[in-house]
Amino acid sequence: MKTNRRNFIKVSAGGAAALSVTSTGAWLSGCTSSQAAAGMRFLRPEDIEMLQALTPAILAGQIDASETDKIRGVVESFDSLLGTTSQIVVDLMLQAFDALNFMPSRGLMTGQWSAWSNANLDDANSALARLRDSRISLLNAIYAATTRLVISSYYLRSDNQRSTGYPGPPKKLSGPIPEVEAPEPGEETP
Repeated sequence: MKTNRRNFIKVSAGGAAALSVTSTGAWLSGCTSSQAAAGMRFLRPEDIEMLQALTPAILAGQIDASETDKIRGVVESFDSLLGTTSQIVVDLMLQAFDALNFMPSRGLMTGQWSAWSNANLDDANSALARLRDSRISLLNAIYAATTRLVISSYYLRSDNQRSTGYPGPPKKLSGPIPEVEAPEPGEETP
């Protein structure tokens, strides 16, 4: 058991180090922006381009690649969703996106050597499959986080909730919470 735990820690530390090095390399080479795109809190222009390429593949059957307004809405929702997470999650997602946007690491990880703006639906499906099916757990984690956040971003939009029957996220209570009297001992509850 200790050996498995040690190996997991080594692999995790190695993956985190590789992601940090790739992210730093992308930043130093000027391949990634440090500023969020106009109208966004977190996503940078290159992140938007990548998500616009991957969203139709992730949401196959829900959004077609030609539905640019819907795709843009999901990307905007993705940015908002990041705002509800911790700073650590935001930082890790942006590091993962640095790796997916930096041409050498993008090509090696996903097989997408050209810019995301040149990717068609088959390219996006192939890139996602390489991340999902990789024997490297860090790539599996990037796949899982990206796809789950894109799917959540889609269903958080009210226009998509109606089509699925999803009532939306729970509403936060405002004001005092009503008190409920506890039943007397031996009294049956309805």
